[in-house]
Amino acid sequence: MAEEKYAGYRGSTLDWLKKQGLEVWDEIEVTKADSSIKGVILPRNELADPNFISLKLSTGYNIGFNIEDVLRVRKIGRFQGKYRIPKVEIAQKPALPFVPILGCGGTIASRLDYQTGGTIPALTPEELFSSFPEIAELARVETSLLFDIFSENISFGHYVKILTEIESLIQNDAPQGIVLTHGTDTLAFTAAALSFSITNPPFPIVITGSQRSSDRPSSDSFFNLYNSVLYAASPKAKKEVVVIMHEKSSDTSCTIHRGTRIRKMHSSRRDAFKTIGGSPLGRITERKISFAKEEENLSIEVELKDKPCQITKKFEEKVGLIYHYPGIQPGVLDYYIEAGYKGIVLAGTGLGHVSSNLIPTIKKANENEIVIVTTTQCLHGFTGLSVYESGRQLQKAGVVSVFNILPETAYIKLAYLLGNYRKTEKIIELMKQNLKGEITIREKFQEF
Repeated sequence: MAEEKYAGYRGSTLDWLKKQGLEVWDEIEVTKADSSIKGVILPRNELADPNFISLKLSTGYNIGFNIEDVLRVRKIGRFQGKYRIPKVEIAQKPALPFVPILGCGGTIASRLDYQTGGTIPALTPEELFSSFPEIAELARVETSLLFDIFSENISFGHYVKILTEIESLIQNDAPQGIVLTHGTDTLAFTAAALSFSITNPPFPIVITGSQRSSDRPSSDSFFNLYNSVLYAASPKAKKEVVVIMHEKSSDTSCTIHRGTRIRKMHSSRRDAFKTIGGSPLGRITERKISFAKEEENLSIEVELKDKPCQITKKFEEKVGLIYHYPGIQPGVLDYYIEAGYKGIVLAGTGLGHVSSNLIPTIKKANENEIVIVTTTQCLHGFTGLSVYESGRQLQKAGVVSVFNILPETAYIKLAYLLGNYRKTEKIIELMKQNLKGEITIREKFQEF
């Protein structure tokens, strides 16, 4: 295809390549007035200067040359760039615990795209495992790719696919634990979705990702994946949905987070994920798993051990998450009412407040049997609609306070409840009830 032959080139460089009979991945010798260089033509960033050709030298370095400086050029060969890591056979040890790795895309399974300058999905979990054979010392690992997308494209249908695969593993394979590799941007949403949808999982379900792609020297993919498999294979691991990511920017330890109290707090740092409103469940340091003391874990524990494992794969997709901001207009809420939404999560200011100009529209939504709950966009702290008159007016209008549930967790929880219960009273009752450690008793004092 023409696009592949001249990937990223345009304007004068595209015309020059065609005139010279050259394509991307051709090995060439370029003679200029003061020097001669040999290298392979690389795909280019489409936004780059149109007068330059990118060349990879035998040393591994990339350079650019201006076509206006070229006296002569000749083709001396061809080299096809390959970005996928070859799959290799790794001897599995039968005595080790069985830990499947389910691939859900994201940066942990991506590589550099020369055309855009960004990263694109590339590595399957199997290739990732082949890159890190040390994992074979921890468990018998099998990999499967559920979907190969960035996490901003994940929707409720993907949650159902993940849950279906987990259900199959429970029924047919009896693993010690499972690991999901996932993009970090919406990882917290998926962790909450699995947490609410799986009652009493028979093994730990670990979600991990990376902030930097696998082909970068500073990638955190191996450290996170290694510790996730280590945890999933351990008989000490808690049988619930957890997120395991870098605790610090250096490769010293990973933190074990509960799936309903986790948030990505930085766009690019390796230690981006934090437990909000309490302490993490534990950490992994030098292959040793340690758990927080009971008094440090402020998340309310829910005892369901007498119930069998159950997986529910229903979500109400017509749920909105609205962050309050100064100047917000009632028309924002009107949209959700007219579009037939069943629930709305308000991420309110401070104690969960929103502007008084929204109250008539909130009353209208309540009359239309739309469940409206509020939490705080502050993240730390609790809602309190009884403190100020504005909060009491919201309560009268039908807004339900959900304590200190994180906004994204509240969004997923409401979608889950609306998908599985019909009566509004029951949904409201369960929104205020702790189901999977999403509500904490109190918050430990921390210096920010």
